[in-house]
Amino acid sequence: MATGHRSQWKGFLKFGEVSCGVALYAAASTSERITFNTINKASGNRVKRVFIDRETEDPVPKEKQTKGFEIDNGQYIIIDPKEVAATIPESDKTLEIDAFIPCSEVDDVYFDKPYYLTPDKMGDDVFVALRDGMKKSNVAAIARAVLFRRVRTILIRRRRRNLRESAFTR
Repeated sequence: MATGHRSQWKGFLKFGEVSCGVALYAAASTSERITFNTINKASGNRVKRVFIDRETEDPVPKEKQTKGFEIDNGQYIIIDPKEVAATIPESDKTLEIDAFIPCSEVDDVYFDKPYYLTPDKMGDDVFVALRDGMKKSNVAAIARAVLFRRVRTILIRRRRRNLRESAFTR
């Protein structure tokens, strides 16, 4: 991994009674991705997105918008943004290893996005011991953590000198 990249997440990797500080880095970058804007053909100006009330056809400003779930045709349960915020799990910044599985049992079809997991300042010895032990046993680790505001099941596997972590999809 090139130096200068900022970590996406920092916390602790824990297995049994042992833990070490770790940092998570994106393994793939989207910075070179091409993005398009919507343009008015006649003027050449960018188009602004405006939300319109389906019945009255009046524009609805952002402060008057909320989330809702349709329970029947045209009937909604309104969700308060504070209720949504209350469902976000608290993070203790820990990747807790639940189990080790043979690498041969890992199917890449479940992978969501790859990351690199590296030791963060202290804890190099613990990190190296885990990495080398996983290589020797040819196993991957299954862990759980709150990452990016969601509880995620994570596969951690050895890759070169770092550990590579891939979050499973649902």
